[in-house]
Amino acid sequence: MITKETDFKKHIKSGEFNNLYFIAGEEKFLVKHYTDRLIKEIMGEEPPEFNYHRFDNDSTVEEMAVALDVMPFMSKYNCVKISDLNIERLKKTELDNLKTIISNVPKTSILIFTFPTLTISGKEYKAVQKIIDNTGICVELKKYDSHALSKRLVDAAYKRGCTITLNNAGKIVDYCGTDLTVLQNEIEKLSAYADGGEITLDMINELVNINLETKVYYMSDDIISNNLDRAYRELDILFNQGEDAVAILRGIASAYIDLYRSRVMAEGGIPIDVVAKDFNYGTRKFVLTKSARSGKRLSTSALRKSIDKIITADYKMKSTSLNHRVLIEKLISELSVISVEG
Repeated sequence: MITKETDFKKHIKSGEFNNLYFIAGEEKFLVKHYTDRLIKEIMGEEPPEFNYHRFDNDSTVEEMAVALDVMPFMSKYNCVKISDLNIERLKKTELDNLKTIISNVPKTSILIFTFPTLTISGKEYKAVQKIIDNTGICVELKKYDSHALSKRLVDAAYKRGCTITLNNAGKIVDYCGTDLTVLQNEIEKLSAYADGGEITLDMINELVNINLETKVYYMSDDIISNNLDRAYRELDILFNQGEDAVAILRGIASAYIDLYRSRVMAEGGIPIDVVAKDFNYGTRKFVLTKSARSGKRLSTSALRKSIDKIITADYKMKSTSLNHRVLIEKLISELSVISVEG
């Protein structure tokens, strides 16, 4: 059975450790965080080298086996951490040896498989995970939704002696996306700037690094609102920052596709959860909710005309020598006219 984050937290605090762990999941920040927490609880703040052995994908299965057989010295456990082992690429003999090792971990040793950067998949991963799950603990750390991320940022600010409202924390998520590593870096920067005070919206707007997707989404909103001055100003900033024209066009297309999906969803009476699942939005489900609100200014016919214009611009960008910036500027003008005329 796969253990969830909340249960794994309780397990770590209990101090009743298992001999086998398999820590993986979509949210790589959490994989690293909980692996470090587990090792700290088992081995202390500074694990002694003779009782703590670290291996990666360049290590051999034989080296791991030797480390597991080491008797703990002045410690209750001998700990072996194996990071990002590419199990699918192991030779059959190595894989068989690995499975034997997993099935025979000494009671005085703790074996931890962790995947802080490698995305795991394949039948051999599942086979190894199943073996571990029989006697050990398998942890799957999924990405948070936007609300959970906002709450985490509020807690992170509090731990650094600062305050931030849930709405303002949500603004950081809107600006930066759902990558927890990026969000942690931003809240650390903002907390240092606030210096024990409140993290305000002005601070967020001034200091947070907004990703390209979010910038283009805001620019698309300006186009729909017929705020051409701001839309062109944002476009100018993007080009001055060295952003690629193809990526900008892709962002505009993505924004309008979200608008169209939200519209069709509403007209068909289809729940947001269903659309988000069918189109693999994952933790970006909130985008559909936002699109449903901002898309009210456009008719369904206008959305279809807009998407046709975007497809035409994409074709010209890829098949002609026309200046890419001029193509996007022309597209923004055309989309704005459609939003006005309907």
